[in-house]
Amino acid sequence: MGFFYNGGGERTVLNQAIELGRRGHEVEVFAPIVEDECFPELRKEVRLTETSGLLPPSMPLRNAMGMIYSSILVPKKRLSGFDAIVAHGQPSAWMAVNVKKRHGTPVISYLHQVNRFFSPRDIDKKSGWTTDSNLLTLEALHRGNLIVKRLDAHSVKNSDTVLTNSEWIKNKITRYYGVAPHVCYPGVDQTKFRKPDERTGPAYLLSTNRHYPQKRLDYLLLCMRELVKTSPSLKCYITGGFTKHTRYLMKVAERYGLTGNVVFTGNLTTRELVKLYQNAYIYTFTSPEEDFGLGPIEAAACGVPSVVWDNAGPRETVIHGETGFRAAPYSVKELAMHHRKLLEDPALRDEMGGKAHEYSMKKFTWEKHVDSLEGFLSKIC
Repeated sequence: MGFFYNGGGERTVLNQAIELGRRGHEVEVFAPIVEDECFPELRKEVRLTETSGLLPPSMPLRNAMGMIYSSILVPKKRLSGFDAIVAHGQPSAWMAVNVKKRHGTPVISYLHQVNRFFSPRDIDKKSGWTTDSNLLTLEALHRGNLIVKRLDAHSVKNSDTVLTNSEWIKNKITRYYGVAPHVCYPGVDQTKFRKPDERTGPAYLLSTNRHYPQKRLDYLLLCMRELVKTSPSLKCYITGGFTKHTRYLMKVAERYGLTGNVVFTGNLTTRELVKLYQNAYIYTFTSPEEDFGLGPIEAAACGVPSVVWDNAGPRETVIHGETGFRAAPYSVKELAMHHRKLLEDPALRDEMGGKAHEYSMKKFTWEKHVDSLEGFLSKIC
């Protein structure tokens, strides 16, 4: 969709381009929208073009308008001359198949999710898109629009190969689009996310997620309310850029008496984020129906066990009882129980952290991701 917030999908696109470049491929990245606060360090490492760059920066709803603009005025000529296009979701897949039709360029659709405007998750139906007026506008434009729905399906079905970020999403893509995708797990940058020689400072929890209602960070605050009853000095750091929803979360934390326990950090540099990971005692991920979730594997790379829900993408990244715990959705009581188990048993925490590190290095690396991606690129080229 574009680079307008620091999410796992955006990090995956940029790291994918960086790692392909390191292997000698010439890679260019195109996106309808690019905002300065979205992973500035990673963006510096790629050749990046904003396809709606002609729209004025002050334009109302520029993110939504940029996606519409790029969909209608597909820059076919500018996107010609490549051996292949890897399209991440919409409107990228639509743009890519238009270039394929004109120039014969083969296309890989890498889908992080089913189009949520046409197939929203239960959590999307409950929460809506009120936090972001751009997404709210796009949702309204998609609602009941059978033409756009057909074009969405057409662009996926006419891709040469469809890849997904998890088995969870693979099954959803198969049912919704009627295609046979392959799983190509995202990875962790092992040169940055590393296990420290030792963890320093007092124990704290860490959670990394966008401040959207769909991420249900209020579950984390409920868990913290339980944990401080026996660990009154325990802190929890919540990263991510502030949104309209952040103020609500802060009020909830205040209502629960957690003002001194919960810290909202805002966006961090990669170095600051890695340091938080490395010294965290537990990583907590309370997002329901998460497509994949980079947080648990980044924490694992830093030797930190995770506590997640036993549902969706995290079921594939956390081995219950070995690299962390999976709590019954959405039992805050069980979530808190698993946290207490680790807080009260440092030896168990360290053992799980070590196993999490080994599992991450074995299964979720960019080397494995790009090995797989190169194989698919070779086939379609």
